[in-house]
Amino acid sequence: MYSGKVTLVSNSKNTFVIKDIILLEQMGIKVHLIHSPAYKNPFHFFLNRFREFILGTYYIIQSKVLFIWFNDYHTFIPVCLARIFRKSSIIIVGGYDAVASNSLNYGIFLKKNFRYFIAKRNYKFANEIWVVHKSLEEGCPFTNETLEIKSGIKRFIPNLKTPIIEVPTAYESNFWKAQNLKIKKTVITVANISDERTFKRKGIPLFIKLAYALPNFKFTLAGIEEGFSLQYNFPKNVRLLAKQTRDQLKILYAKHTYYFQGSKIEGLPNVLCEAMLLECIPIGKKSFGIPDVIGETGLLFGLNDDKEKIVNFLKKDHKGLGPKARQRIMEKYPLQRRQKAFEKALLKKNNV
Repeated sequence: MYSGKVTLVSNSKNTFVIKDIILLEQMGIKVHLIHSPAYKNPFHFFLNRFREFILGTYYIIQSKVLFIWFNDYHTFIPVCLARIFRKSSIIIVGGYDAVASNSLNYGIFLKKNFRYFIAKRNYKFANEIWVVHKSLEEGCPFTNETLEIKSGIKRFIPNLKTPIIEVPTAYESNFWKAQNLKIKKTVITVANISDERTFKRKGIPLFIKLAYALPNFKFTLAGIEEGFSLQYNFPKNVRLLAKQTRDQLKILYAKHTYYFQGSKIEGLPNVLCEAMLLECIPIGKKSFGIPDVIGETGLLFGLNDDKEKIVNFLKKDHKGLGPKARQRIMEKYPLQRRQKAFEKALLKKNNV
């Protein structure tokens, strides 16, 4: 067990952010959380910056390390405070903060504006950068060549001196464990969908095409956020669900045979890893960390014209792949791996 305090800053309370807080607390570390959700409203935007300064000053000065999930506006003031107080700061990169896509209007490096300048400065000010997958450091050749998505921190900041370390997210195999029999001919995908851009980025249009092509299969799309209306014609074999809790997802994964991950941009997809732990056979796009997650336990596809390839795969029997998928996640992304990264960061002397 360790002792002491850390400050963790994030613009969201995603499951992987909460998991990091729980993991640190289980290690005996007190976590001071600064939650700064993104706002376009000028009043709330500057109110967040003021909160970051006040809370950051109070928390960071008494912390061993500053961890920041994602690089954006919420990162700048805490990183500067860490430098002033001579505390180590680590930026954890998830995907958006290492890409630029004109077609999707997505990525921190899309436009050379003030936000772009702040992001570059944050990376230079930090002591370390953790990427959930190496493609966020080096870039993803597949999406660059086929989808014209520029990626990789080193591509945008070639002279960056801040060390970049691959530290994948981790998963609790004891929780994500199947207890129910699979229902045959079932496919599920999960994504927090709040706008059309996310709908397309997650590859949902192809998911719908597969449902039309396989009327005898049942498809489930979970994660549609309240207030967002999908302007699409869905076939009768597609079930739409709102955002699900952790326990609800566990039940859904356990029932479905296949999991579909069609993301064009995705660092290391948590939902894919969780579904594989519950022995869903994975089907995923060859983008960013998805091929490393799936390996030879499922199907990898390239462009949307691979629909027939996926349809043919779904029509065949794939006994044994589900347990192999679970075993792969257990071996590649155990909690101990991420815990060791936290331990190493906590033991380092501040070197600002």
